Amino acid sequence: MWAGGISALHLQALHPLAALGIVQNSSFETDPFGRLFGTGSFIVATTWGTRARAEQAGARVRAVHERLRIHDPRSGAVHRLDDPDLLLWVHCALVRSNLHAVQRGGLPLRAQQADDYVREQRRIAALIGLAPGDAPGSVADLEDYLAGMRPVLTASAEALDIHRFVSRPPLHGPHRALRPIWSAASRLGYSLMPSWAHDLYGRPGRPATVATGMLRAARATALLVPWRTRLGFPTRDLHQAVERLGRTALPSRRRLRRRTTPTATDRSQ
Repeated sequence: MWAGGISALHLQALHPLAALGIVQNSSFETDPFGRLFGTGSFIVATTWGTRARAEQAGARVRAVHERLRIHDPRSGAVHRLDDPDLLLWVHCALVRSNLHAVQRGGLPLRAQQADDYVREQRRIAALIGLAPGDAPGSVADLEDYLAGMRPVLTASAEALDIHRFVSRPPLHGPHRALRPIWSAASRLGYSLMPSWAHDLYGRPGRPATVATGMLRAARATALLVPWRTRLGFPTRDLHQAVERLGRTALPSRRRLRRRTTPTATDRSQ
């Protein structure tokens, strides 16, 4: 899902207003890790955190979005960052990117489980200020939404700037050693986007088989790290979930294969 997050940033930037919002209001140029880790922390908190923890994370996001504006130099218009249409695009691009990365990475999701995931993300949409029913409730609905958005999307000057920066951020000091890893992760995330997104950017991604192989190799390497270290970053919400619920809170391919729908206990958490 780290690869999914990077992929989402490339995809989100194709919306002209989203790209302007990132350029005008984000610290991604001065703190590229902060943007990615902030998104990662929100996902972890809303996945494994308590209801109160998730609601706190959502309240922080809403508070930031509420006070920020986007100034469109082409039309002269001023837009709210929490405009529902813009929030919906950012939400759907992230959900699609994470789901696609997880499936390509080798997690054996059934079609029903993928639909469950998309539907569950409506609760996350509500946390950031959307009406839950406005967000897609199935993979088919999600793909229909993305298809309907394609006439709006373009590789604007701001999108190209974001793409170039995310591909090769000017890392300095102790972060300089991370340049090869970041570059490889960004290229992989870019490759996970749909082919029509590559066409808009005018740059192909890696061949599908190569990108899938790289993603699965990265996942296999990560699984060699003990879970307490690997899943304690960027926050300790999963550790705390294990303390509350036991080791059944840990991700498990075996349990995933056994189940087709969330239990009533799962839905109540």
